[in-house]
Amino acid sequence: MTKEMKNALNSLVKYYIQELRSQIPKRWNSLIIDLAKKEVYEVLFGQLARQVTLCLQFVKNPNCWTFDLAPVILRCMADNYINFAWIAKDVDDRSKKFILYGLGQEKLSFEHRKDQIIKDGGDPNKDPLVKYNEAWLNSQRYTFLTEVNIGSWSGISIRQMAEEADCIDFYNYVYTPFSSVAHNMWGHLTRYNLVVSDNPLHKNLKIPVINESFIDIYNIKLAAMYLDKMIRLFDGVFKIKLDEKSAYDKLLSEFKKFENQFLKNNG
Repeated sequence: MTKEMKNALNSLVKYYIQELRSQIPKRWNSLIIDLAKKEVYEVLFGQLARQVTLCLQFVKNPNCWTFDLAPVILRCMADNYINFAWIAKDVDDRSKKFILYGLGQEKLSFEHRKDQIIKDGGDPNKDPLVKYNEAWLNSQRYTFLTEVNIGSWSGISIRQMAEEADCIDFYNYVYTPFSSVAHNMWGHLTRYNLVVSDNPLHKNLKIPVINESFIDIYNIKLAAMYLDKMIRLFDGVFKIKLDEKSAYDKLLSEFKKFENQFLKNNG
């Protein structure tokens, strides 16, 4: 990539980052918050903020645009979207359910830490992290009232959630393929971490390699697309109408300019 193209790509990334940073404030400031339903705003805005954060951090770090790392982040975004879409079908009940499950997992986590401290001969009551976590949990819901659920937070599988949330295609074409990367499955390992030995005596034995994966800027578009998908659903839930082009459409326009410049420069 030439210096001119690098500068053009950097400008594109900076432009999109500015757009990303404006997405939450625009929506938060457009609403009158109903404190009687504060869990709804906390969960849905929290999930949207998470999606923006993932996209923003991904776009800012070119070393993540490889096929070793990009699918891990994109799969996380897909998981976040399916959770969001399922909650959006029954926001009052499911947002509370989401919070209670999360608090239960936090309680379980620091209970395990306390057990480990005791096994190591320490006193968990003197551990600063245990104290902090208990104080944090009690600030939201008293520890003794917090139940621990070791199953799925929704009570159903992620596939069932996608079906009920009308996004089974997204599950099939995005969540499932990228899960092979996130879970280090054979389909990914054999493509990116193994190669067939060139020794004919090895009978096509696959041997380990650590490849320098190439950067693919197309992955930026995917991250932006998954964020835009959530933003559109979010705006539908809260009936938000902003009289402007979406950040995703603006990015596509800038990408078109970049691609045209690239094609022109390469004859």
